[in-house]
Amino acid sequence: MANNSDRNKIVETKKSKRIRIVMAVLYFIEVVLTTFSFTWIADENGNIKEFTAFELAVRPAGYETTEQIKLAILFAIFIIFPLICFFFCVLDKSNKKNVLSIICCLTCSCLITFGIGATIAMGAVVALLLYVLILFFTTQNLLLSVAPNKEE
Repeated sequence: MANNSDRNKIVETKKSKRIRIVMAVLYFIEVVLTTFSFTWIADENGNIKEFTAFELAVRPAGYETTEQIKLAILFAIFIIFPLICFFFCVLDKSNKKNVLSIICCLTCSCLITFGIGATIAMGAVVALLLYVLILFFTTQNLLLSVAPNKEE
């Protein structure tokens, strides 16, 4: 006779395990993409330079203006959110990873679209496309966990 804790456990199927691994790999790629060019910014001389999310979030020389602090917070989100979601996808087998992944994908996609805007570079474009792909896998994994298991 099964006790109450056995019935409440979430059993991970082979499909959901594969999707979880794919999501973890895609989030790892998102973290790697922070080292690619994310945006173009004009410097004091009027020259336009490409910057990565990592360069704008971590400045060894420090932050001189409030605009630089705002950019550092914005681009730190592009580094921190995928890292958190990566570890949740690797370690968590419950539905927490799906909810967190949806929130991360929607937040980062909106920040790339509306935060960076017209100065978007190739790394941010690829990151945006991967967020759409991750959102697809997340909803598929969420539906797999909610749907009744056919094996029972």
